[in-house]
Amino acid sequence: MGYGVDRRGFLGTLGAAGVVSLAPQAAAAGGRRGRVVVLGAGLAGLGAAYSLMKRGYEVTVLEAQGRPGGRVQTERDAFRYGGHAEMGAVRIFDTHEYTLRYVQEFGLELTPYDTGVRAFYLRGKRFLAPEPGRPWPVPGFHPSEQPDPSALLPEYVLSGMAMLGDISDPGWPGSVPSARELDRVTVDEYLAGRGASKTWRDWFYAQNGRVARANAAAGLAVESLPAGDRVSSIRGGNDRLPYALAAALGRRVKYRSEVVRIAQDARGVTVGFRDRSGLHELRADRCVCALPFAPLRRVRLDAGFSHDKMAAIRELQYMAAARCHFQTRRRFWHKDPLGRLGGLDLVATDTMAGRVWNTSSQQRNSTTGMLHAYMFDTEAIEFASHGRRRVTEMGRLFRRLVPGIDGQVIGVAHKAWQEDPWAGGGWGSPQPGELRWMRPAMRRPEGRVHFAGEHTATLWVAWMNGALESAERVVGEILQADARVAVP
Repeated sequence: MGYGVDRRGFLGTLGAAGVVSLAPQAAAAGGRRGRVVVLGAGLAGLGAAYSLMKRGYEVTVLEAQGRPGGRVQTERDAFRYGGHAEMGAVRIFDTHEYTLRYVQEFGLELTPYDTGVRAFYLRGKRFLAPEPGRPWPVPGFHPSEQPDPSALLPEYVLSGMAMLGDISDPGWPGSVPSARELDRVTVDEYLAGRGASKTWRDWFYAQNGRVARANAAAGLAVESLPAGDRVSSIRGGNDRLPYALAAALGRRVKYRSEVVRIAQDARGVTVGFRDRSGLHELRADRCVCALPFAPLRRVRLDAGFSHDKMAAIRELQYMAAARCHFQTRRRFWHKDPLGRLGGLDLVATDTMAGRVWNTSSQQRNSTTGMLHAYMFDTEAIEFASHGRRRVTEMGRLFRRLVPGIDGQVIGVAHKAWQEDPWAGGGWGSPQPGELRWMRPAMRRPEGRVHFAGEHTATLWVAWMNGALESAERVVGEILQADARVAVP
């Protein structure tokens, strides 16, 4: 495992480094709460720190970057007329109870996405979904899949969801034999095994994201979660939520503070970190590790973690994910050759662009438009492979996907999350055969170190709601553990 500094250099330098005084003090019955260090100022870390602070704990949050939010990141500087674009989390469903609770607590407003007609771009053809009874104008569908591919969703997809069992069970998927079967294969292998044609599978991914290589149990579990009736985002940008949490925590959040070591003993946890002034050590009763496992691999772990935990940290892969945004002068797709297009999912494609999403309804200016390519896995990898020409190549592709974009672009922003050293990708993505042992291993506390983050969520993996749900879980773990310590 690679560390931020070598063992001898770290120990030698640490003796001369500044020490943050957070000596451990167990919470006593009726007395002051203990001290907790939180690693990472993404939504999971901020949510845990905020909840612990309200319960009387002394908290310190260490964040390597100069901003809060983690994979909730809103871009504004690249755009005109007050435009903004989400580089990470985009949607909030009305079933996202944890997210909505914080939105309400901080007085934030939600803006629903509009609805409208979606176009398709498959096998090099651009078209609208045909009228009922008319065939889809692309080759390769099985006769049973024509003329209505959606009629096969129960046989191909819902059949897999029926195999999941209770995904809220802490032992899932290992506790459900049929879910263990799904854990062994990819989404694409499962769909192909049910008889879905290659064309049907691409039709499905064009609308739901390129999840072909995802673990089938994990992928179908996410697809099975209820979305509710309304899809929205936070007015002015989703990063307003982490900034509100960070503001409430105030100076408890330490930016530009990279964690380089975690150690623990029976009495507490020691965290080594590096900031602009050098190396420091911080001592606390407990630790909440809300770092994605990708950057955690660079941290020296002297905490006696279990074999399964270390294996999960070492082996968890992250889904490549990317976005490329184009701000436009006008919403020209309202006069598309196919007819007026609209809604969030504007064009479903089998190209590098993945899904073309339209977030124009969220903008302050009612005239300008905001489109972006939302790319998963192979799409995101292909996009990033173009290097400095990635925006140029995407622009060429957009000319086919959304005709009329020439001369319209006034702002551009893009991000490939697999290139971000503090994320490693869009979200944790266990491979086939891994979810059964990795899911409980990722969530399990190790002594006085507790683990939060979307990868440890019970249900809403890869969502803001999942990150905040994991924060509430670790707070419950700490309260329960401290109650045992405090009361003989």
